[in-house]
Amino acid sequence: MKKHIQLISIIIIVLSIVVGFTVSVYKDTKSYQQLAEKHLENTVSLADIDISNHIKNSMSMPVMVSKTMANDEFLKAWFLKEPESVGDDAYLQQLYSYLKAYQLKYDYTTVFCVSAQTGNYYYQEGLNKTISKDDAHDIWYYNFLASGHEYDLEVDTNEANNNIITVFVNFRVEGDDGGLLGVIGVGLQASFIEDTIRSYEKDYGLSVYIINVGGAENSFNGSTDIFVSQDNLPKYTGIKEKIKMNKSGESEIQWFTSGGERKCLVTKYDDILGWYLVLEMETNSISSSFQERIMSNVLFMLFSLVICILVTMAVFINYNKRIVTIENIDELTGLPNQKLFSEQYLAFIRKHRKQKKTLFMLDIDHFKNVNDSHGHMFGNAVVAMVADELRNAINGYGIAARWGGDEFIGILSVEPEEARRILSQFMDALKREGKNGGYSVTVSVGMIEIDEHQSMDQLIIKADEVLYCSKENGRDQITTYILD
Repeated sequence: MKKHIQLISIIIIVLSIVVGFTVSVYKDTKSYQQLAEKHLENTVSLADIDISNHIKNSMSMPVMVSKTMANDEFLKAWFLKEPESVGDDAYLQQLYSYLKAYQLKYDYTTVFCVSAQTGNYYYQEGLNKTISKDDAHDIWYYNFLASGHEYDLEVDTNEANNNIITVFVNFRVEGDDGGLLGVIGVGLQASFIEDTIRSYEKDYGLSVYIINVGGAENSFNGSTDIFVSQDNLPKYTGIKEKIKMNKSGESEIQWFTSGGERKCLVTKYDDILGWYLVLEMETNSISSSFQERIMSNVLFMLFSLVICILVTMAVFINYNKRIVTIENIDELTGLPNQKLFSEQYLAFIRKHRKQKKTLFMLDIDHFKNVNDSHGHMFGNAVVAMVADELRNAINGYGIAARWGGDEFIGILSVEPEEARRILSQFMDALKREGKNGGYSVTVSVGMIEIDEHQSMDQLIIKADEVLYCSKENGRDQITTYILD
């Protein structure tokens, strides 16, 4: 059906172009301009989704790591004794080793902390400086504290690393009484984000800018190829008119004419990062190409129609693939969703009809407490980690999907005994990975050998029953449904 729709769409486009040339060059020009701009809006919108998700995924881990350190009892206790221990090398080395461990684990440029009592700025290699209100480079610290925010992201030069432009995550550290103990965070070179964004620029043929408005004011007033100030944005885009910026979180598409060229801009605010994402795409190359086709003879027009068919097919195929991905893949984990798993289930049963098969369901133990205690961003990271470990564990044995919330489902082409071994290894790996991140993660599992005379829904109900038994019997275990 989709192929017929594509074929019909291509035929309509071809006929529209032929009629346009026959009836009126002017009308055809205007029609093409409208189609081109709509296509650009779709392209820029898709790029906005891709780039926004990449940036959010790239920065959510540094934020989570900083939050984990800010809530670490070791760090809080260390801060409390720091003023009386500044001359104790062994005591200081405890902190340096702590910061170094995080820096090596996540390959950050810098892992740092600032003591609220002494103003000492430590990082993984030692004491960097003692901050002062008289030092222009240190205004970030005082402005961040004055903002009252729990955390923020700032683009600044890194004094501990040759003043390289760095994206910092700053997180407040508070004692049990709510009093300020200091600030801790991590730093990533701005090029870490910029290099990936440049690949998106090349793929989509557009320009990308990031405006950091959520971070506290600091001493860095310059710009990079990607990170620019709001005042400098017109210089980079060449647009003199006012560019609308709002903090609704929704993408806003705007059109401008600059230097005789039509430009499409998309602006979007991310309230978690405090960043505006600005995407710019020009239409000049498309308009020029169309004018050349109008001036060509009939033979060239026919050739152009062939090219148009090929390009349109590629656009439709690419667009359909993206739509299928959006509809069938869970955005957070990258696993299939319920809809796709239901389709894959039947195909899997047919493919492995001569083998024994096992269906399993699992969910994360005490997940509500995780969200309540550490926040939804940390909870999302736990869900993503479980998905990664599950994908690795069943690779080559079957398929898995996110069923909803913290619940997962899967099917393995093995008998229940082997399935128990595979899932037990997965649970062990999950515990190891969770402890590395400072939080122990366990799951409860229910599974059942597949009887092809029963529907998927019937099997799921039974697997869910024994999953509930696993939870009732203490969690962190696997329960198998015994067939009559």
